[in-house]
This record gives sequence, C-alpha cells and structure tokens, in this order.
Amino acid sequence: MRQIQWSDGLRITAYVLPRQHSLHLRFTKDQLQMFPYQLDRIWNKLTYSGLGVAPITVNTPEELINAIRNTPGAIGYIESAKDVEAVNVIQIEK
Repeated sequence: MRQIQWSDGLRITAYVLPRQHSLHLRFTKDQLQMFPYQLDRIWNKLTYSGLGVAPITVNTPEELINAIRNTPGAIGYIESAKDVEAVNVIQIEK
C-alpha cells in the first residue's frame, strides 16, 4: 500500500470493486485476512497522511478488467483468469 511504483519505475494504479461486492469481500477475507472495513481504515490512514494513494473503485468485474487492461502499471483482482486477454494474471492459490 505504500509502494507507489513498480521496480521499473512505472506508477502503480490499484483498482478495486465496491466494498459491498461479494468478490471484494471474498478477496479481503481470503487473501488479505481482514474485513473490508479494516482495509478501508488502512487506505484512509495512508491516504490522509500522504504516505499512500487510495485505490480507484469501479462498479463491476468487467470494468475492473478493462481499467487494468487500459492502464499501464495497474493492479486489481478478478474471480477467474478465463477469457482474460492482454492482462498479466498471477494466480493466487486458495
């Protein structure tokens, strides 16, 4: 959350789904081991202190994929890597 650029110098742009979206809930609980409100508190603290940049919220998984596809250095999460082209996907084991 404090890292603002990749090792090659490209700016990191994080995209997330709304906190009430079921995929966001599963991602925060399963992968980050926290609840969405806890993640929000961390983002807010880092953002308001100037130490981090808040993620951009998009409404649907399709919008998230398109945003990542069209934004160099972007990062986000999806349910499945099936049928996703022109996006680097790192599979996270369950």
